[in-house]
This record gives sequence, C-alpha cells and structure tokens, in this order.
Amino acid sequence: MKLLGNNELATRDFGDSLQFVLTRNLGWVEVAVEVILVGGTLLLGWLQNNYILLGFGGVGLLGIVINWSHGRETVLMVSESRIIARGNLDSWFGKEITLSTDEISSVGWTPAGDGDGGGVYVRCKALHSWILPGVNEEHGRRVISAIEEKFPAFPIADRSAASILFGDDSGITTLGLSNKTAKTRDGSETGE
Repeated sequence: MKLLGNNELATRDFGDSLQFVLTRNLGWVEVAVEVILVGGTLLLGWLQNNYILLGFGGVGLLGIVINWSHGRETVLMVSESRIIARGNLDSWFGKEITLSTDEISSVGWTPAGDGDGGGVYVRCKALHSWILPGVNEEHGRRVISAIEEKFPAFPIADRSAASILFGDDSGITTLGLSNKTAKTRDGSETGE
C-alpha cells in the first residue's frame, strides 16, 4: 500500500462493446483519515456519553464497511443497446445498474462537489446515477471519448460550456460590450 491512493482505468474493446474497469487503490493517508475520524467520533461519544456523536460515528463506520464490502473495482460495459455498471458504484445499496440506451438522456463527466466524489454519470430523465464514480477528469474524458468514438449516436452530454458552479445549465453569455457603436434613446447610433 502506498502513501497516497490512486485510481487505475483499463479499457477493453470487444468489437460490439467497450469495457472500462476502474480499480481504486487506497493509500495509508485515506485509511488513516477514515480510522481517525470515525474512531475519534466513536471514542469521544463514548467518553462523553453523547448518543448523537455515537450515532454519527456508527453511521460513518457503517458507510466504511459498506464501501469496503462493495470492493475496489467498478466495471462498466457499454454497447450500442445498453449500459451495465457493476461493483462499487458509490451507493449504499446498489451494486449494479443496467439501462437500455432508449432510457438514457445523456452520459457525461462531472467534477467532485456538493457532497459527492464526481465521476462519469448517466442521466435518465430526472434521475442521475454514477456509473464510474470517483474518476478524475483525465479518465472521465478518456471514457467519454471512447464511447463517443465507438458509438457516435450515443447520447453524450456537452460539457464544454458547463461550469462547476452552475452545472449543465450554464453557457457563454454575450453582453455585447465590445461593440464600438451603441444606440441612444432616440434610436440613433453613436460611435467612439
């Protein structure tokens, strides 16, 4: 085990489908932070007889156990007709997602924020599910590019104009301040 963890992404082309395997390698720092935070919260709650802290520590411990039980790998299979994601999907209960391409409105990558770790997602109408959670931007762009290249009709989200703050709803806004001419109140144009 290394000091800092990393993610490894392997891509395989099976002719009619693509397979992406994301392997998470934890480092000593991540393990130490989890143990210190959860263990410290449980110890402090026990020493102070505080049931609220014990509850938070218990939920944290349960989350760690569930995450470890789901394994270190996430396998994503993409074909022209469906997406199948199995393994660690950054979800407490789900270990597999199967969707037909007819159900999918878009596939894209988003950075971490708002309490999640980011990654490659699939959107079905209003539903948003992680299919490769926790991948960095380089891996996310590689996955999206491979899908787009192999299956050109696949619904890929346009992330080129999106911002971290406003998500997919943002875009380029032009105010027209660079124009040298302007209209006055009476409708005539003036120049500089």
